[in-house]
Amino acid sequence: MGNNQGLGLTDSDGIHSGQVGLEFMDDKNSRASYEEVAGWGIAFDRLMKNKAGQKYFAEFLKSEYSDENILFWQACEELKRERNTEKVEEKARIIYEDFISILSPKEVSLDSRVREIINSNMVHPTSRTFDEAQNQIYTLMQRDSYPRFISSSLYKKILTSYGHIEDL
Repeated sequence: MGNNQGLGLTDSDGIHSGQVGLEFMDDKNSRASYEEVAGWGIAFDRLMKNKAGQKYFAEFLKSEYSDENILFWQACEELKRERNTEKVEEKARIIYEDFISILSPKEVSLDSRVREIINSNMVHPTSRTFDEAQNQIYTLMQRDSYPRFISSSLYKKILTSYGHIEDL
């Protein structure tokens, strides 16, 4: 099945939203079935628990100029998996600089309460330093971006492409 071509996708307004590659389809751990892709349209949790789903959702968010949200969420997930204390501190500082700092071009939108929690946590960062912020961003994506994603031409084309691949 070595399909390495991307889908050239254009949204309903005719705006080219980039190449959505299918190159990871050969990776058995990342490969999504048609049923899984269809499930992304039913529940946001299903989309976010699937690597391919995250990749497509990130592509959609990029087309909406809000990919900082999923990039932040993914960075927090990676931080939670880190066990080395020194690396946790280093990664936490990078996440702070990349997504929390008001100087960052990829700053995520957080309320002042969560910002205060993060600033307190950054004195001695742990793998759970950004939990409140991550939950807030997850909810924001679920409430705001996800409904637009599942009704987008991008998602419909992805769903169709997986259906055709399954038929081969």
